[in-house]
Amino acid sequence: MTPSDLLDVAFGPDPGRFPLPAATGPRESWYRSAALAGQGRYGAADVELRRYRPDSLELESLHASTRASWLRQLGRHDRARRFDGRAVFLVGLVGPPRSRDTVEARSDALIGLAADALGTGRFELAQTLLARSEEHRQGPNGDRLWRPALRAAWVSAELAMVRGDGPTAVRHAESARALANDADSLRHSIKTDLVLAAALSCAGQTTRAHDSAVQVASAAAMHGLLPLSWAATMLCEGTGIADAGMATSADLASAIDRRGGSSID
Repeated sequence: MTPSDLLDVAFGPDPGRFPLPAATGPRESWYRSAALAGQGRYGAADVELRRYRPDSLELESLHASTRASWLRQLGRHDRARRFDGRAVFLVGLVGPPRSRDTVEARSDALIGLAADALGTGRFELAQTLLARSEEHRQGPNGDRLWRPALRAAWVSAELAMVRGDGPTAVRHAESARALANDADSLRHSIKTDLVLAAALSCAGQTTRAHDSAVQVASAAAMHGLLPLSWAATMLCEGTGIADAGMATSADLASAIDRRGGSSID
């Protein structure tokens, strides 16, 4: 495995590969930190994200958005908002984007702030921020940016869920599924299946939601994606009885903690 393969682990077809090669520069270091966090190795991901100084404001913004996403995964939305706010500050929201990297960084930051708002009960603000994010993806520099569009669809589905609107949640989750089908990232595909399972539960399709959550938990475990396995297992437990042989969500949470989840700040 070569450092150039880090992209395939972070945002491609091989998310469970471990150990990983060393990064040779700031961009690869970001890929490596994203890959490690996807495996639940938060302590190692935290060290990696600090290893290189970002070589552009856009990459520094993505660093901040990435750290915020880890905090949200661990339920710390208020803390995440600080880093998403910094991500916005670094690239600004006024004026035409300099590059696709600018569009990606702006969109990521706004989607992160929307997720933070959702997690703290400010639903109208979340909706507004999602709309702003979509505006920044319009135009030639925003086309083919699959990851921000997919993340926006996830958060849109989650927003509908917390509002109790199951049909809208399923519609957004199915839109996310279509986007994920066109991407190469297995981790993002599994996360999309998890969002769809949760949306089905919100829509009252409990049996289908439970069966889907079991499949997601199995796929996540097979590929070493501990955070997704934990989240899917919690959904399994919430929609029925976890299948025999499955680890409990409490055990998976403890495993995340042992890998440095509690150290992220």
